[in-house]
Amino acid sequence: MHALLISPAIPDTFWSFRHSMKFLPGKATFPPLGLLTIAARLPETWSLKLVDLDVEPLTAAHLEWADLALVSAMQIQAASATEVVHRCREAGVKVCAGGVYYTASHAAGTETFPEVDHLFLGEAEETLPRFLQDLAEGRPQPVYAVGRFPSLTGSPAPMWGLIRHRDYNVMPVQFCRGCPHNCDFCHVIILNGRRPRHKTPAQLLAELTSLYDTGFRGTVMIVDDNIVGHRGKARELFLALGEWQRAHGCPFIFLAQATVDLADHPELLELMSAAGFFRLFLGVETPAAASLAECGKAQNQGRDLVAAIKTIQQYGIEVAGGFILGFDADPPTIFADQEQLIEEAAIPVAMVGLLAAPPGTRLYDRLAAEGRITGQSDGDSTMNLDGFNIVPKMGRGALIAGYRRLVARLYESEPYYQRVLRMLEQLGPNPHFPARLPRLWEVMTVVKIFWGLGLREPDRRIFWRFFLRVLRECPQHFSKALSLSVEGHHFRTLSRRFVERTAGAELT
Repeated sequence: MHALLISPAIPDTFWSFRHSMKFLPGKATFPPLGLLTIAARLPETWSLKLVDLDVEPLTAAHLEWADLALVSAMQIQAASATEVVHRCREAGVKVCAGGVYYTASHAAGTETFPEVDHLFLGEAEETLPRFLQDLAEGRPQPVYAVGRFPSLTGSPAPMWGLIRHRDYNVMPVQFCRGCPHNCDFCHVIILNGRRPRHKTPAQLLAELTSLYDTGFRGTVMIVDDNIVGHRGKARELFLALGEWQRAHGCPFIFLAQATVDLADHPELLELMSAAGFFRLFLGVETPAAASLAECGKAQNQGRDLVAAIKTIQQYGIEVAGGFILGFDADPPTIFADQEQLIEEAAIPVAMVGLLAAPPGTRLYDRLAAEGRITGQSDGDSTMNLDGFNIVPKMGRGALIAGYRRLVARLYESEPYYQRVLRMLEQLGPNPHFPARLPRLWEVMTVVKIFWGLGLREPDRRIFWRFFLRVLRECPQHFSKALSLSVEGHHFRTLSRRFVERTAGAELT
C-alpha cells in the first residue's frame, strides 16, 4: 500500500509567520504533528510519503504514486483541504480525512463531505486501528467515530523521518489533551474534553530523544491545550524535562500554552525555567471583569492580570497573549482598555481577535438561539473578518472600526519595539542554560535580519534605534530581540494589509 499523508495549506494568519520566513532558514513554522503520529501507527509494510503544502506543492507524480491519501485539517485549512480531496478523487485515489475541521463541521451538521471515502471523527487512537483491521479484511467503512476520549499512553512517537527538518523552524510534540476550564467560546473542551489526558513523562522524553537523534536542535513547542491543566502531572513533566535537558546539554528550548493562574505557582515556574521554557501563550482575553464573567473565564477573574504576567516574565519566560473583542459586556472603552493592558504588561506578541463562535460551544448555542450567528467561522478571527461570525451588541460597525484602529497602533514599528524593550527589561535571567557559540545558520539569519530590517525596510531608523538600546541596556537578550523583530515584521505586514483591506467595512 502506498499511502500519501497530506497536510493542506495554512493561509496567511497571525501564527503562520509567513512574512518572517524570508529571514529564517525554514519554509514553514511547524510540521503536521498529527500526520506524523498517524504515520507511526500505519503498517510497517506500507510505503509512506508526506506532503506538506506549506513546504511543497501536491504534484501529479504524488497522486500517481499513491493508493490511499490521508488528509488531516484544521478549520483554517478548510479551503485547501477541499481542493486536495477533489484532486485526489480526480486522480482516482481513495481519501481518508480527519482532524478538527472534519470533526467539528460534521458535528455541527454544516458539511457532510461526500467526496471523502473514509471519514474519521474524533481522535485517531481508536478509529485508525479499526479502519486498518477493516481494510485488511476488505470491508472498510465510510465513517469511523469515537464516542469517548481515548487514553494517550499508547500513542507512538512521531515518524520524524518523513520530513526534512531544515524545512521547519519549530518542532511540535504533545504531552496532554483537554483543559479543565469552561470558557464558553472555546471548542477545545468540545473536541478534547475537560478532563486532561496525559502521556507519561517517559513517553514524552522518548519522543524528544527520537527528535534529538535526528540531529535537530532548537525550538520545540509542546502543543497541549493547557500544559498546566493538571498541576501534579505538569510538575512531574517539568522535573523530568529539566533532568533530560541537563543530561543532553540543553539542546531544546520550549514553547507551550498555559493559563494566567500559573502565576500563583512559583515552584512550577521555577521548574519550567530550569527545563528551558522561554515563552508561554496565555489566554488573557480581556481586562473587563464583566466580560470575563460572561464567558466563564473564572481563572482570570479577580486578579491583577498585569501583575500576573510580570510574575511569569520574572522567571525568564516571555508571555504571548490572546485577547478578544466583542463580548456583550464590553464597555465603550474596551479598545483603549485592551491597549493599556497590553502596553502595561509589555506583551509584544499580542494576538487580538474578534469574538468568534465555533459550532458546539456554549457561546454558539446561546447566540444561535438569539439569532446572532451570521455563518461559519473560518477558524481565524485575528485581522480577518471571515472568522467573525456573530452579531455583536455594540454593533458590527463600531466593533470593526475600533478593532482596526487598535491593531493599526499595536504593530506599528515604534510602539511595537518599545513594547519589546519594556518586556526585555523586566524579563528575568535564566541561569540554568549555558552560553554557547552561535551556529552557522544562526549567523546567516542575523545577517538576513540586519539586511532586511536594517537596510531595506522603510522603518529601518526605528529598527536601529531599538537595537542600539538593546545592546546598551540588555545585551543578554540580543537573540530574543532579533526573534521578536522578525515576528514584529510579520505582524506589522498583516495589520497594514488588514487595515487597507477592510477600509469602509465598519460601515456595512
